[in-house]
Amino acid sequence: MFFSRTRRLACVFAAVAALSACARPLQPDLAQARYQPAYASDFLAQTNWVLARWSRPGGTLRPIPRNDGRERPITISFVHEGMQLRVAGYAGCNTYSSTYTVANGDLIVTAAPVATRMACQRPELNQLEQDFLASLTRIRGTSVDNAGNPRRLSLSLDNGDVLDFARADMGH
Repeated sequence: MFFSRTRRLACVFAAVAALSACARPLQPDLAQARYQPAYASDFLAQTNWVLARWSRPGGTLRPIPRNDGRERPITISFVHEGMQLRVAGYAGCNTYSSTYTVANGDLIVTAAPVATRMACQRPELNQLEQDFLASLTRIRGTSVDNAGNPRRLSLSLDNGDVLDFARADMGH
């Protein structure tokens, strides 16, 4: 009888200790949080996008290439390569790449993009490509439709233009 009472009390104390441990809020490891990498809040990481619309101030639309079989659309992708955050894509005639970061929810392309130097098939694409590459370092505002799983990305430029992108599958 002594052992069964002791055993029951031990079980009760164990249960109370276990429950009280569960009820205690978990304390974050502040030392660990302090050293989180800057890209931990990067909602663009490992995503691919296609330029769907280029709006000028006043609402006029700039013509852009469409994925219609004869021309490729302008694209942008955000990739983490180790500690390096890379932005890359297709600018209308050439592929490009640069580095980026996300600060306070805004995309910042940290260096002028480097592009291949293939000639455009259509002359009007030359200017579009140059303007697009220049725009990447002139972003003043970034918005998405859903930070948890964005499907639309809008980049507002310092000249009032807005670049609207649609999320693409990895194959695009």
